[in-house]
Amino acid sequence: MAEQLKRQPWLVRTHYRLRAASFAMLFVATALHLTEQGEPASVLLPAFLLLLVYPQAQYWRASRSADPIQTELQSLLLDSFLLGIFVAALAFPLWISFAAMLGTLTNNAANKGWRGARNALAALGCGAVLEMAFGGFHFSPQTGLPATAFCILGLTGYLLAMNHIGFSRNAQLRHTRKTLQLREQELLLANDRLSQHLGEIDILQEQLREQAVRDPLTNLYNRRYLDSTLERELSRCKRDGQALSLMMIDVDHFKNFNDHYGHLAGDEALKGVAYSLQASAKRASDLAARYGGEEFTWVLADTDGPTAMRLAEEFRLAISALNIAHEHSLHGRLTVSIGIATVSTTAYRTVTALTRAADESLYRAKHGGRNQVRLAPMVPRRSGLGNRIPANFVPLVWHEAHECGDATIDGQHQQLFRDANNILAAMMEAKPREAVALLFATLIRNATEHFDAEEDILVSTDYPGAVLHAAIHRELAEHADYLLGRYTAVESDGIELFQFLAHDLVARHMLGADRAFFDHLQQGACLPARRLAA
Repeated sequence: MAEQLKRQPWLVRTHYRLRAASFAMLFVATALHLTEQGEPASVLLPAFLLLLVYPQAQYWRASRSADPIQTELQSLLLDSFLLGIFVAALAFPLWISFAAMLGTLTNNAANKGWRGARNALAALGCGAVLEMAFGGFHFSPQTGLPATAFCILGLTGYLLAMNHIGFSRNAQLRHTRKTLQLREQELLLANDRLSQHLGEIDILQEQLREQAVRDPLTNLYNRRYLDSTLERELSRCKRDGQALSLMMIDVDHFKNFNDHYGHLAGDEALKGVAYSLQASAKRASDLAARYGGEEFTWVLADTDGPTAMRLAEEFRLAISALNIAHEHSLHGRLTVSIGIATVSTTAYRTVTALTRAADESLYRAKHGGRNQVRLAPMVPRRSGLGNRIPANFVPLVWHEAHECGDATIDGQHQQLFRDANNILAAMMEAKPREAVALLFATLIRNATEHFDAEEDILVSTDYPGAVLHAAIHRELAEHADYLLGRYTAVESDGIELFQFLAHDLVARHMLGADRAFFDHLQQGACLPARRLAA
């Protein structure tokens, strides 16, 4: 019984104990009252059933109910109704009636408030009226001293028990409230710590995201971020009808720099270039990235070709102004070569095409003598020649001012001029690709032979820049072979190859980089003998 009682809700347990104790008290008081009046013991049977058996039956009913608490609250009115019948059947003895009425009213008021007390009083009256309707009205309020004393004592105990229950319940509620407050404070502290940890996690995630898209050496964006951003920027520029320029930047002779000064110095040089590039990319829409090794990129949204050329030239001068010593450079300091390609409505409409064009412009800048900026032509790449040759492709004209004074070198230069003009004529006449390819190969072969002869002359005359000049020759020859391979594989229309050969290899190199040794040859001791031999 005790174990079963512990499993019941608090309200069911408390009401069972109060009902059993208070009804037992009424049974004792009733027995004393009836004994004093000389009533036989058999008269106590209804009181026994109501006051001793009924509380057990009520508990049994509540404990097996689907909703024990609701069943128990409903039983309070039944208690009042039965007690009304009981006191009326006893002819309303004063103290027994008072004890029964006060007990049921107090219990209903404690559980249901004033409304509960009012309903309990009505139930008492209904029970009394029902009893008087069937058994007649009898009124005998006198209560003997033993019954009166027991009722007073029982009421006192009952009221004290009710107050103790209320006190215990309040104490339990205060303890629960205090515990909840402590738990709330702990929860707030835990929430603060969690918020702090989440903030730290957000910071770490942001740092990880930055590390994932940043180059660890230069702190510029890396190749992966460049590829995704360039694709997005190109789509936006095509959608909005804006220009987009891409710069490919290469540190000149960086391998030689590393070999001579060491990798630590090389890293510092790359950091210096990266810092200058970041300083030049001032707009929020600009993207400076390390493409790989000593190559960098600069993406310029809403920027046309001439503007990109101006910005690239400013950056080239800024790198030169760093005055980073480089003994293996013609200029004696670290320099960069820059190739640019700009998106237009007719050219470079994909990332691949744009990147290839910028990269090929960079090749022309490197093979044309380095430390310069080249812009890719703003023409569509189409097969076929004829009237699609750009208007600025004109025959090369030899002048005496182009002569260096060495008969071998000048003669070979003039031959290369003629080779370039033969190619242009064949392209203008739209001759077969095989015939044009043969002319391209002839110019490249003659250029290679010229480079060998020129290098021998420069070495024999102790020209100080002979080694670096030979390196330029090799780069020009390698790029010419690369472009010729693309042409013979029908991957290009020959315009770019002709532009490189005529403009970069012949005109720009021979009339630009070669002039660096003109004075040396003209002042050389063996120069008169060569002229006589010619």
